[in-house]
Amino acid sequence: MTPRRLSALPVLLLVAIALAGCVATPAPTPTPSETPAATPPQGPSAAPTTEPDAGPAATCETVLTADAYARLEAGGLEPIEPPIVVYPIAKQMVDAGGLGCSWGRPNSEALTVVRLFDADWGVWEPALVDAGYVETNDPVPGAYTGPVDPAMDESPVVVVSGDSLTFADNPTVAGWIAPAA
Repeated sequence: MTPRRLSALPVLLLVAIALAGCVATPAPTPTPSETPAATPPQGPSAAPTTEPDAGPAATCETVLTADAYARLEAGGLEPIEPPIVVYPIAKQMVDAGGLGCSWGRPNSEALTVVRLFDADWGVWEPALVDAGYVETNDPVPGAYTGPVDPAMDESPVVVVSGDSLTFADNPTVAGWIAPAA
């Protein structure tokens, strides 16, 4: 224990004793005439059940900017299900619970975006480095550029924003990513 924690121990004990005294005194029970009819139920059943926050609900309709969706539509690109995720780092992000999205035309290339919320930077920074990604802040702030894909002659990009990571299979798409909420 650090010295700060030891000095906090007496204070915590006093707070615990004070709270124990508060809990021991039962609250007065209202008579039926004192209970308002419109009062919502109290107690555990009134509290909403919540699960740990898994991050904002992202969808393939919200991961890009409105302008990006207009460009996709103008180019005749439509959502592809299931998404086409071929880059190893993008596959790792999907396996970790990330949202994978792809758009394309039949029998043509596809654009792919993967967003992972609540990413532990202590895990993902080494994964990016191991995969050959380098912080460049290009084409957007927080961008890590990956090795050039010889088939596409472009580099994929992972954008770090807060505790979210967003993979884009090319630099142009990286500029279309909507901010993580």
